Amino acid sequence: MSRTSTRILILGGGFAGVFTAKALRRLARRHADVPVEIELVSDRNYFVFQPLLPEVAAGTINAQDAVTPLRLLLKDVKVRMGEVRHIDFAQQTVELAQGSKRIPQHRPYDHLVLALGQRTMLERFPGFAEHSFCMRDLAHAHALRNHVLQCLEHADVTENPALKQSLLTFVVAGAGFSGVEIAGELHEMLERALPMYPAIKAAEIRTLLVQRGQRILPELPEKLGDYAAQKLSARGVTVMYGTSLARATADAVYTQDGRQINTRTLITTVGNGPTRLVEDLGLTLERGRILTTPAMQVAGHERLWALGDCAYVPLGEGCAPTTAQFAVAQANTLAANLFLKLRQLEPRAFDYQPRGTMASIGHYRAVAEVFGARLSGLSAWLLWRAFYIGMLPGFATRLRVALNWFFDYFLPRSIVQVKTTSEPAARVVHYAAGDVLFAPGQIVDGFYTVIRGSLESRVPNAGTPQHAPSENGPQPAAAEGEHFVRILGPGDHWGERSLSEGTHTMGWLTAVDDCEVLVLQRSDFVKLRQGLPPLRDYLDRIPEKIYPPALRSPRTRPAPDHNN
Repeated sequence: MSRTSTRILILGGGFAGVFTAKALRRLARRHADVPVEIELVSDRNYFVFQPLLPEVAAGTINAQDAVTPLRLLLKDVKVRMGEVRHIDFAQQTVELAQGSKRIPQHRPYDHLVLALGQRTMLERFPGFAEHSFCMRDLAHAHALRNHVLQCLEHADVTENPALKQSLLTFVVAGAGFSGVEIAGELHEMLERALPMYPAIKAAEIRTLLVQRGQRILPELPEKLGDYAAQKLSARGVTVMYGTSLARATADAVYTQDGRQINTRTLITTVGNGPTRLVEDLGLTLERGRILTTPAMQVAGHERLWALGDCAYVPLGEGCAPTTAQFAVAQANTLAANLFLKLRQLEPRAFDYQPRGTMASIGHYRAVAEVFGARLSGLSAWLLWRAFYIGMLPGFATRLRVALNWFFDYFLPRSIVQVKTTSEPAARVVHYAAGDVLFAPGQIVDGFYTVIRGSLESRVPNAGTPQHAPSENGPQPAAAEGEHFVRILGPGDHWGERSLSEGTHTMGWLTAVDDCEVLVLQRSDFVKLRQGLPPLRDYLDRIPEKIYPPALRSPRTRPAPDHNN
């Protein structure tokens, strides 16, 4: 790329971010006189087609067919995998944490596109964050599928009637598009799996769809919502109208009016809100989303744009819905507006008439409103399938998903429970003498306690120059008097102040000899510190003198984790 190329940085690898990058790439080929450098940052290296996640959880399609590698999808776009930590609008840079050592990188931009999506906010529902499943990523679909199969396996052999009823009760909170599709696909999965579990009768399975309002699918005409409710009820799904859930435990959920539903499975499709990064940006939010102009520029920021679920884009008398269809349309308009801006022309307001809305209710049935026509049943289901096939990125993905759907019609569902291993919250790490665990400016990823051997913490005193970290980490300077030095032996710990204050490392942490270190992940350390008063009191009583002067400051609450 030429040095005069305009650097366009896109944050987010969902529908909004990916389709913005694709549209920019097309326009860049067409307008070679306006050189641009397009870079997309995502915390994962693949694009997930979220509307298919309920079918992944139900085993209708293979998990790998609901995702596409970003580098395959965006061949002419620079893709960078990393976590966005901070945005400096004045300097026009974005700080990222990337790599196994989480070394901060600062990426400059000329125009920045925010496509950061939303997060599931369950704080106002006690127990939901700990005891419910959501459906935002492939890992969520895997976790739900494995859990449901585990419930069937346990229910088939238990002799405890109360436990069996709890295992076979499945609660879905929210009856919008996501909730209805999850309830329909889940119930179909359970029905088709029953022949494999002779001790479970169909009448023992309870799928409950909990809706605060008096109708499901409020986004669709009432007649289609009523049809969907009728078909779901005929298949055994119970719709609980006018019901709000208040809290959840490991064994039950409780409604606002005090009813108790014994269940081991709660699936949440409500409670969306801004990511912690969006909350920390200091931008104007409307209903938890970044307020933009009709052209999707962020007010007061000439080179900042936002779209998708994280953006409040004015449209008519309201705003654009947070659906994949609108995200793709916004991406095309935003890309065109960026090129208009680069040509010193006025960007255009976003205006889009949706093709229609549709929802699958399982068992080869769907409801749809397309160009004013209302469809239901098999015809709507076929149209729903065709629409999603058209939206899937890449011919190979479309072919694989189509084949999945075709074979699912004739073949039995798989009940194989494939559990994936996950990194434990606390792990033991071995280091050899001389290994540099941390260098100045790195992001602390956990709470380190020495089990065997020793570590040296060496922090430059005020005025001592520091070097930016590299992939191998710089070596500390030799002059002892220029550093604050502390030796950590068995039982000593490191990292608690940086984690609590949200600061980067200020010096080096090096293995003096061969050693073993117990590492507790950052998020778990924060939870333990907040929820275990003896640990919090112990950390608060640590003498200030063991810390470098730069860290001897009033203690604050643990810094928020943008990953949660």
